[in-house]
Amino acid sequence: MIPCVHGHRLLRATLLALLLVGGACAAFVVGDGVPGRGTAWPLFVAGYALGTLVFVPKPALSAAAGAAFGIGPGLAVAAAGTTLGALAAFATGRFALRPLLPRHGVVAALERRLSERAFTGVLVLRLLPVVPFAAVNLGAAACRVGWLPFAAATLLGTVPGNAAAVLAGAAAASPSSPALWLAAAAGLAVTGAAAVWRRARPRARAAGRSAAATRAD
Repeated sequence: MIPCVHGHRLLRATLLALLLVGGACAAFVVGDGVPGRGTAWPLFVAGYALGTLVFVPKPALSAAAGAAFGIGPGLAVAAAGTTLGALAAFATGRFALRPLLPRHGVVAALERRLSERAFTGVLVLRLLPVVPFAAVNLGAAACRVGWLPFAAATLLGTVPGNAAAVLAGAAAASPSSPALWLAAAAGLAVTGAAAVWRRARPRARAAGRSAAATRAD
């Protein structure tokens, strides 16, 4: 067991190092040209997705994207890699894990809840930084969550976390850029808006139930 654990750690460290070196080379090759030129971007996206599958910390992957490509392109690369990796894990869990799970008890209750509000449920889980990325992938795969709601909620729900890590990576590569401060302010605004929305939803539901009860009386 111990050699296996050390092997996985070595694999994660090696992949992260390759992404950092490859991203730096890609940034040098692409330079100030048109984003997406050449094979650098799709290769980095593929490496990012593979990194999520072998449990490389996602913030480190996004920071590498920011350091290599800058804020805007780095965020696009991180979003693409995140969604691609999540879909790969989702597919694996859907076809390999789901048939093995019981269809009653806690699993059935979770499946019923997520199937009713698939997009919202996955989105909320993605916005919570304490919920592991892989756990959401496999949990959604085990339940009756559709591919499109899962992908859309993953793409949107991981924006705040990806943005913060990309900003950190870009700041490390170019700490004097004024665009970093503007992007940081935008990221904080998005995160704050998401927090306010999450707090307001229960109150809105309670108000709706109260109004419905009043009309019924």
